[in-house]
Amino acid sequence: IDAEDKPVIKSTDEKEDRANHQSVTSISDPAKITFTFGKSGHRLPVTHVAFHPSGVFFATGSVDGLVKIWDVRSGYATHALHPTSSEVSGNRGRYAVTCVEWRQSASSLILAIGREDGSISIHDLLLNAHDTKKASMPLTVLRDHMSAVTCVAWSTEAGVGFNPTVSDAARGSRRHGGGVFFSSGRDSVVNTWLISEEESREPEPPKKKKKKTSKGDRGSPLSISYRRIRTLPVYEQVESMLLLPRRFRPTPDTKAQNKVLDRKDVVLATCGTKGVVRLWKATPGDKDSGAQQILSDLTPLLSETEGDAFGEENGGYTSLHLANVSTTHKSPLLVAVDAEHNMTFLHAQWESADAKLEFTKSRTIVGHNGEILDLSVIPSVGPSEQEKDHHTIAIATNSSQVRLFGLEHTKEDEGDDSKAHTALSPRGLLDGHTAIVLSIDTSPCGRFVATGSKDRTMRLWEVAKQKCVAVATGHTEALGSVALSRKVGCYDVGGKVAESGAGAFVVTASKDRTLKIWPLPGSAVLSQWSEGKGDNSLRARLSARAHEKDINIVTVAPNDALVATGSQDKQVKLWRPADLALHGSLKGHKRGVWDVQFAPHDRLVATASGDRTIKLWSMSDCKCLRTFQGHMQGVLRVRFLNGGLQLISSGSDGLLKLWTIKNNECESTIDAHDDKVWALDISPCGGALFSGGADSKIAVWRDTTKEREDAARDAEEQNILMEQRLSNHLRHKQYEQALELALELEKPNQVLKVLTEIVEKDAKRNEIVTLRKHAASWSVDVLKQILRYCREWNTRARNSHIAMLVVKAVVTTVPAVKLASYEGLPEIMAGILPYAERHFERLDKMVGNSYLLDYTLFSMGSLHGSNTDSYNEWLEKSKYLLPPSEAEGRIQVGGSLIVHGKTTEETDESEDEVLTIGTAESDDGDDESSSGSSSEE
Repeated sequence: IDAEDKPVIKSTDEKEDRANHQSVTSISDPAKITFTFGKSGHRLPVTHVAFHPSGVFFATGSVDGLVKIWDVRSGYATHALHPTSSEVSGNRGRYAVTCVEWRQSASSLILAIGREDGSISIHDLLLNAHDTKKASMPLTVLRDHMSAVTCVAWSTEAGVGFNPTVSDAARGSRRHGGGVFFSSGRDSVVNTWLISEEESREPEPPKKKKKKTSKGDRGSPLSISYRRIRTLPVYEQVESMLLLPRRFRPTPDTKAQNKVLDRKDVVLATCGTKGVVRLWKATPGDKDSGAQQILSDLTPLLSETEGDAFGEENGGYTSLHLANVSTTHKSPLLVAVDAEHNMTFLHAQWESADAKLEFTKSRTIVGHNGEILDLSVIPSVGPSEQEKDHHTIAIATNSSQVRLFGLEHTKEDEGDDSKAHTALSPRGLLDGHTAIVLSIDTSPCGRFVATGSKDRTMRLWEVAKQKCVAVATGHTEALGSVALSRKVGCYDVGGKVAESGAGAFVVTASKDRTLKIWPLPGSAVLSQWSEGKGDNSLRARLSARAHEKDINIVTVAPNDALVATGSQDKQVKLWRPADLALHGSLKGHKRGVWDVQFAPHDRLVATASGDRTIKLWSMSDCKCLRTFQGHMQGVLRVRFLNGGLQLISSGSDGLLKLWTIKNNECESTIDAHDDKVWALDISPCGGALFSGGADSKIAVWRDTTKEREDAARDAEEQNILMEQRLSNHLRHKQYEQALELALELEKPNQVLKVLTEIVEKDAKRNEIVTLRKHAASWSVDVLKQILRYCREWNTRARNSHIAMLVVKAVVTTVPAVKLASYEGLPEIMAGILPYAERHFERLDKMVGNSYLLDYTLFSMGSLHGSNTDSYNEWLEKSKYLLPPSEAEGRIQVGGSLIVHGKTTEETDESEDEVLTIGTAESDDGDDESSSGSSSEE
């Protein structure tokens, strides 16, 4: 079992991010603080941050109503924008900042501030730039909203709200643009404002001494006004609003599509408490027809369907964002964030050739889930082929709601299979319990889900309609575990047969230490109940006190013949569901039992306990067959894998372990969680494994055994083929192709073999010409790879000769300056040097010892006496390590041993034969001097 590839966010350059768009499902590297601005000056929490398009300034808004402007370059605050006195006095305590938005123009510093009291302050920081106090005062304050303002946006596209009365001289970088302004709030309306600018006609004041004016004060004074011209009721509290630029809109390709959405239309996107993303459009009118005709009313353009929308009952959407993460999509990509912190990616695109727009959900990033207490895979109702790729899971978190998620394979870009990935997407919510849900189980047919809660009730849900069809009440404590019968055909049995126990049933176990069996009336009756409005009650057929302590788990055998319960009293009990009679008890654990599972095909039971062990039991004689040890803390869940041949377990140590039952060994340990792994389940097809724990993570695993076996088999076949090709190249002395093939396969032994062949070829000429020729043609990567191999070969005396010859060929062919400029190459050469020096010392010592061998072999000739025929014959056939030479009456053997050239008779007569070591430079007669100098050497 191996983990799915999970794309990761990493700290990369912005250009690299745009070039390599990665799907985001998890964060591995935490963000790092690069700069701290010190004290913010806000007295209450900062809730809003907005960056200026230039990236030089940003604004922060606080609950205390203060907005501060910061200079990123120097790290200090340039302006402090307080609520005006009229705002504070009229609505004391209701001036908290609810939105901060810059006008999207790098040449202007226009800022809009929305507040809790429904007011909008418009600031132009370039006006009166020399006077900070005046610059901090708003140009105008808009008070038409009756509740908190959540979003504002400017539209300055050509043809919308253009004011021809403003002179060209007045149209500077700080001009408000004469466009339109949109605002939305929790009063369920979207207001449209017309921006107008006029040159002020105020009488000239008396002449005073001239003062220097800043660049922001140059030009004629302007009078800016915002006039509300349209109000759109949207009938929901608007939490987010976006103005879609033209490059983010669906591009019309036909005349019919162009009638629906013209290029000049203004498009708004809104979302709010009803959990529906909507697109609105407004058509620009004639500029000379008056203010009311400049822009038409906003009309609905596109809306999410009821099935795709998040919904009001789930909390609605909290924010909406534009994303440009793909260059292949020609439609806008909207990211909607809901109340459960999920991010949904929506594309607005045309439906084939029809003049109809639709939202397409590309993927969803699941947000924070809280502590995951249990999960269960819902079997697919459709064809088995789809089941392998699409799964639905029900998850119980520390809440009263059960969440449904779907596992799907999506693509980041259309037509690019390389960017396909697996993602969880929300598919619904089961809401009905009044306390935390502790246990979940699904029917084998995939139509029903049973949940047990702390509210002491069990609820049965229909998956298709996501509606509660029946409620079981009767326990006096929280329900710790529920289980549904496992035979598919029993769910269609109804009537009195079902009431007698022959149909499907639900088993519940509670902290009140009782076990209850609830018969189900059949799928036909349950479908009728789902059409009704009220909750239908189930009646318990059997009830028994099962254990002396809390019951942790209950499970049903695959053939519905037995029911197993595990408790804190360290026992596992087997019950017959027909009469709830005790079949047997499994005793052997030293602590409470957390999980019990039946084998799919054999009469075996696996149990997981807090004593850190997993035990395998025989159902026939209730004896323990095997014990698996390896977890560092208590084992919480266990499941059978691979048709009952393997076990997968999870524990409080956050680890998942894969066991093989035959050899009683742990095959693999998976570390994917940071806390207890409470939830574990396997898909019905056995191809996916789901785990969830107290760390709020949901991990999805897939079985890669077959893929690895196929990959190993393919690699072996490829290796045999490459070996044959390599052997053919060597046979035909095609060393260049052979070396290239060995390097491509990353086989150091084959590379060594090829280089040895090249060196042996050059040894006949006592040169390394061929090796140098190859070294000159090697690229930088090949050069580094071969030198890395040489560094490894040089550590062994057997291969050091080849390594040194290759290094010699490289350093004598490639200039040293060029070698030093290659990244990482000097470090490789530094690793070769120590062993090279050691091998040189070894060879030098060997050569010195060879001289003594030469002398010994030469001296052996004097032992033959006068009969030297055999010795001379041996001498002709043998060779010295270094050929002997005769100089000035003495025979020199090797480089440092010198023997006086005397006849055999002279040697016999002389009592004192002098042996000199080294090269004597004195006269022949001066024996003492010669001997002394030799001794010193």
